[in-house]
Amino acid sequence: MRVSLVLALLLALSPLSVAPVRAQTAQQLSQLDKAAFAREAERQKVNESVVMLLAGELGQSDIQLAQDIGRVVESGDKLRVLPVASGGPVTNVRDILLLRGADLGISTVQVLNDLKASGELGPQLDREIAYVAVLSVDAFHVLARPGITTLLDLKGRKVGFNTSTQRFGPLVFKRLGIEIKEAYIPQADAIEAMRKGEIDASVCSCALPVPAFSALKAEWGFTLLDVPYAAALEQDYVPITLNSASYPGLIAPNERIQTIATSTVLVTFNWGRGSDRYRKIESFVNAFFANIDKLRQPPRHPAWKEFNIAASIRGWQRFPAAQEWLDRQAAEVAALKAKAAESGLDVDQARAQAASAAPHDPAEQERLFKEFVEWSRTRPKR
Repeated sequence: MRVSLVLALLLALSPLSVAPVRAQTAQQLSQLDKAAFAREAERQKVNESVVMLLAGELGQSDIQLAQDIGRVVESGDKLRVLPVASGGPVTNVRDILLLRGADLGISTVQVLNDLKASGELGPQLDREIAYVAVLSVDAFHVLARPGITTLLDLKGRKVGFNTSTQRFGPLVFKRLGIEIKEAYIPQADAIEAMRKGEIDASVCSCALPVPAFSALKAEWGFTLLDVPYAAALEQDYVPITLNSASYPGLIAPNERIQTIATSTVLVTFNWGRGSDRYRKIESFVNAFFANIDKLRQPPRHPAWKEFNIAASIRGWQRFPAAQEWLDRQAAEVAALKAKAAESGLDVDQARAQAASAAPHDPAEQERLFKEFVEWSRTRPKR
């Protein structure tokens, strides 16, 4: 009996028995190697197609604008935009210069000009930073607690500034001769601080409407204040009017709030033509500009309806790939007008008919117009 057990044990440990185990292990290792290889390939593909877009604080418009862009340009592994909550317009410019992986950032014209003038990020900022597009007009919102009806009522009181306004917001009050107590607090937190009486007002330089304002309740008694367009503000701001269309819960239908505004701008590093980073930003630009019409449709931020793709910034250069895209579009429009003139087509009437046929779809309007021009050009002359 013992001999049988010993023989069985020896057979179990013999090469004949171990061979299948070795073969199975080798097969498993081969599969693992293939999986590892595939993982590396996927990792490379994903990283090559991802664009990081630095936006702003939660509760502000910038983060929603960035999310909107990401939604409409995404095309699987070919292109993905990662919107990132960030430290605001000043930090975003700095990160574009210094932070690895930061491809795009949302800032303001005012911030760009101030950083250029101060030289704090280097003497050639206007050569290193290029803009892609002017995204929106940012209104200077001053939201106040009950009992505060004018900007002068804030004299000596505590006013909160978020990251987009903490650099320039206090200067507005100083230029208007209103001394305040400054507090620096994110927009979403500022509303709660106002409810608790910790601050008396909150300032946000944001595109219309400010997402955080949608949570305001009428019983809280918060109001938006007028900001005068004084001579001391003319260099950095333009006048703007707020109405109930943007804030039905804060502004009565027949009421108007006068305030000031600056412009939000999408910027990137001015990468050298032919570099990998240049090609990545070029791919983004082509997808972004080609999908502008989608951004103007619900549920995207209302600011997109006023977006002017060709708006420029004095003293700054547009990223070359963006300028070339606009130049190609201008050439196409010129060629189309030439064809229309050749065929004797009334361009204004043709565009009006296209707008009437597709009133809520600019892309379809353009398609119909081009189709009508081509038909008009090729039809037999009488």
